[in-house]
Amino acid sequence: MKRHVIITIDGPAGSGKSSVAKMVAQRLGFAYLDSGAIYRAVALYLLQKGIPPDDEAQIEESLKGMNIHIKDLQRIYVNGNDVTMAIRSPQVDEVVSSYAALPVVRRRLFSLQRDLRDDRDLIAEGRDMGTVVFPDADLKIFLKADARTRAIRRWKELMERGVDISFDDVYYQIVQRDEKDANRKLSPLMPAEDAIILDTSELTLEEVVDKVTELIKDRVLQVKRCET
Repeated sequence: MKRHVIITIDGPAGSGKSSVAKMVAQRLGFAYLDSGAIYRAVALYLLQKGIPPDDEAQIEESLKGMNIHIKDLQRIYVNGNDVTMAIRSPQVDEVVSSYAALPVVRRRLFSLQRDLRDDRDLIAEGRDMGTVVFPDADLKIFLKADARTRAIRRWKELMERGVDISFDDVYYQIVQRDEKDANRKLSPLMPAEDAIILDTSELTLEEVVDKVTELIKDRVLQVKRCET
């Protein structure tokens, strides 16, 4: 049976990985996995239930009643409710890394993400796609950018959606998220040893998409064609 191509794009908050992964997937006709959206869905679910990140026993019990459904690998449903927009709120921004660091949460979502590889060629983006979820990916890319640049991107995104929040608050959230992601015991944020690292600080979205698309074509698709 033909093995589907797996491309991973990891990076910190605001590095552009979601936009890049989605646009590259559209260009190449790949499926797209936004792993961050799945973790955000869990955070929103637990937040609405009033369960704090330090109550792991209650979290484990509550997750048994949570059903996550991904439609067209774009829209996220929790127990039948579309939460695609709700998971992008500043309230979720503040707590998602605390929930995502918990082993019980990561175990719950690991198999869900892995199962998606069997459907079609896939671009998976997140924070540990290349190191933990898909360590055997055909190509691993790690996007980085300085904290201020990432905060500006995130702030503009929120403003366009009508969210009233100051730049300073967004910048603080980015810095705090970086610290939590880098220092968590389970799957800390870091590039895979064989990942290609791209600094997007001075690049436009289109420029990053072009670079990533060419990398995939040159290092994966062209090689696959030669093997067949």
